Amino acid sequence: MTLHRSDAIILKRDRSGESSLMVEVFLRNKGRSTLLAKGARKPGSSMVGKLEPFSEVELLYYRKNDESLGVISQVEEKRSNSDLSGDIRRLSYASAVVEALKGMVYRGEEGQESMYNLVAATFYMLNYALPRKLEFFFLVFLLKSLDLIGLSPQFEHCVKTGKPIEEEEILFSVELGGVISKSAASSENTYFKLDRGIVNSIKKARESDIDKLKGLVFTEKQSAVIKDLLFSFLSYHTEGKPGFNSLNFLSKLANY
Repeated sequence: MTLHRSDAIILKRDRSGESSLMVEVFLRNKGRSTLLAKGARKPGSSMVGKLEPFSEVELLYYRKNDESLGVISQVEEKRSNSDLSGDIRRLSYASAVVEALKGMVYRGEEGQESMYNLVAATFYMLNYALPRKLEFFFLVFLLKSLDLIGLSPQFEHCVKTGKPIEEEEILFSVELGGVISKSAASSENTYFKLDRGIVNSIKKARESDIDKLKGLVFTEKQSAVIKDLLFSFLSYHTEGKPGFNSLNFLSKLANY
């Protein structure tokens, strides 16, 4: 048995047996993984209340090898983010982050510390942000996570000519993965139409740390366009994943 210590973000947990939990985590040094928390549901367990979804913890766990199921032996809570589970809108956006992460990071994929830091910062912002900024921080997470996995949409230079886009009305091609000048665009293709304000806001959001964006917000119209664009982009370039079922539920609830 090898003992490991790692910071971790709790993504999901399910009951296992009479008193244990099967916990899906995002480990700072090992990426996504599933660990068993034996006896974690027993009233006297030291792990009670410390393995809540979206919380950040320090884990001590052991496993025989990389292929075997790891077993948690100790948990120390670092940040609970408890408001994410207590509010349906915060819960929905936090769950959507988890859905996106599953489509972008494979199990056991190492070298994901930057993504770990982004997820931790996003959960923190979603936990404390004003309700009107929840969608904003989720969209910023998508933009930044796409950059981290090397699937960055191009918003500044034409994907066909490589030249800077100077038009005020800017065309974005999901298939080509970026903006395209009107002279290079085909009338047979479908494009998202962006204005200069949207592109500038996206640029600022991508260049700044997420916890430094408290003063920036997308307008309602900008959010709608950016959301449709990113969802279409993800669906096309990641074979339909993720589906964002949690946000679909939130939309249905709003229309009920």
